[in-house]
Amino acid sequence: MEYTSSGNVFAGPDGAPQDQIRRYRVPAGLSPEEKFEHWRHWYGTAIDAPARLEKTEKPVPPGFNPTALSLDGPGFSLVDVTNEPASCYWNAVSDPSDWLVYFRTSCDKFSFSGRSEAVSAGTVRFFDLSLPGNFYAPAGFSAVRLHFDRELLGLDDRSVKRLQGLADIRENPIMRGLILPALSGWQRTGLAQEMQRLQPVARSMMTALVSSLLETLADPGDLKLARIAAIKKFVRKNFRNPALTVDEVVAYSFLSRRALYYLFEVEGLQVSGHIRALRTLEAIELLAEATAWKRSLTDIAGASGFTSLQAMRRAIREFTGLSLRDAQEKPDLLRIRSAELRKLTEL
Repeated sequence: MEYTSSGNVFAGPDGAPQDQIRRYRVPAGLSPEEKFEHWRHWYGTAIDAPARLEKTEKPVPPGFNPTALSLDGPGFSLVDVTNEPASCYWNAVSDPSDWLVYFRTSCDKFSFSGRSEAVSAGTVRFFDLSLPGNFYAPAGFSAVRLHFDRELLGLDDRSVKRLQGLADIRENPIMRGLILPALSGWQRTGLAQEMQRLQPVARSMMTALVSSLLETLADPGDLKLARIAAIKKFVRKNFRNPALTVDEVVAYSFLSRRALYYLFEVEGLQVSGHIRALRTLEAIELLAEATAWKRSLTDIAGASGFTSLQAMRRAIREFTGLSLRDAQEKPDLLRIRSAELRKLTEL
């Protein structure tokens, strides 16, 4: 096996490395047949279920060049694979282990624990790995596999069987709004760099998803982080609209103002502060643009979501300590404040 690290290693509670991104690529200088054997060996040892690959074309195509990126964490891991023509088989796994798979491309033949069917691009399915399965991967087949520990989610065998019996779940609101964006862009967004911190959030999202799919009640404490993530996403999507207020967030979240306040009690900012901080970040980044002199300050305030120029002045002072004049005349300091604000708003 050959891996190249992307440079992100995380420390566990004792300071020892715990999570690491690993990138697979077939070594240069090998014949197509040797490339396949290398890929077969990696796949059989790197995937959670003991899996084996078989060739589907003879000889192996000269352009055979599969890739994979994996990230392991406590009770949680991601494997992002772009495959080449091959058939994959796995036997039943005795220890509880499950996958949630997002298919970026279509697959004509995928066996879901004995039930063979075609899957279209964008399909999301659960797998119960206590049962055998197989699939045929055409050239360019791409998928992201999320592994989770069923015990961490409180799932028994009956619940897992119900989940793996579900059809495509991509239209579930939690799947579509929270989990699928993470599976679609975790490399691009740098999710891996925050894995240790986000693992409880991911668990909370999965708890919310499972609770929704099984139509069962979940412990409110387990759903807290997923709710916060959903509300923050709503705010990030809408903060440029001057009509966005805490009341709008209350209506979106189906929470009272008091409940919303207590939900964000452990966050660095309350909802109102989060809205103002995002608008301030937008404003100072617009001010830092080379063409900012072509726009009026009132126009920049409106484009950032502020209801007035005075509101923008106050917010810039609140979050950066700078006056609007300083923000305009000190670009280096403005860049520093912008970076600090991006960290505060988790962008």
